[in-house]
Amino acid sequence: MSDKKYYAARKGILKPEPVDLQLLKKVFLRIYREFEDDLYFQEATGYHCVDKGEVRGLWGRGDSDSEAFIYLELGMDDIWPIEKNIENYDEPTLFTVIEFLYDHVSEPIDKWYHRWDNCGWHSSKYDRENGRAAYRKNLNEILKDYDCGYQLSSDGEILEIAPTGLEPIFEEIVQTDDPENIDMRRQNAISKYMRHHATTSDKKDAIRELADVLEFLKKDGVRLPSKDESDLFKIINNFDIRHHNKSQHAEYDREIWYEWMFYTFLSSINVLSKLKGGESGD
Repeated sequence: MSDKKYYAARKGILKPEPVDLQLLKKVFLRIYREFEDDLYFQEATGYHCVDKGEVRGLWGRGDSDSEAFIYLELGMDDIWPIEKNIENYDEPTLFTVIEFLYDHVSEPIDKWYHRWDNCGWHSSKYDRENGRAAYRKNLNEILKDYDCGYQLSSDGEILEIAPTGLEPIFEEIVQTDDPENIDMRRQNAISKYMRHHATTSDKKDAIRELADVLEFLKKDGVRLPSKDESDLFKIINNFDIRHHNKSQHAEYDREIWYEWMFYTFLSSINVLSKLKGGESGD
């Protein structure tokens, strides 16, 4: 997709039409075709050559093998070929296919044209990281405008975009010297909370995991000011997040308060991670 802004966008008078599922499927299909034409899926699907016949890809040989491979990976039928089946995709199917292709896209790095009988373009070497980055960039241009706004993460998961004004919390995330107890748990919580169609239970689990990280940092001697820390742990311990007993406050609107807890806990971990980095001399 071009980065150029045309008149209406430059003047701030552009009124984008809301992106519904049908439009999302049309744009996705266009992006998919562009990547397919540029051989970004050739490593996975293989190709036909007038000299070699069906050249095996990671999914096997030809559409039949691809269909079987996808069924075994996803447990879903009527996915492949995409052009034939996309009209019947519902939202979960489309998002599943987007994630699946992210795992199998790769940039061809030695493209050459086989002139004999106009056989076509081939490649034998591929760069998975560059392919994923390009695919993700293109998909995120449309996903951000669909419904409440989504993005394809670098881990290949479709996640909800943070509400307006809270995006900097994700930009401020820093890696620590303790990935097992902090970084991986924090990322797992983010994925679980922001995942497409995350349930209330998923969100509670994510908040609990962030609470565990806060508890770990506290025991590790990385502390917030005493009153802030006390207020934070009153919420963690008394609002039916980690404990289940009669003294818990459970009568509250979880959709509203879970969102507040998630971003408050995540922001607090960001602050404490920076303090921990400072203490470590980073």
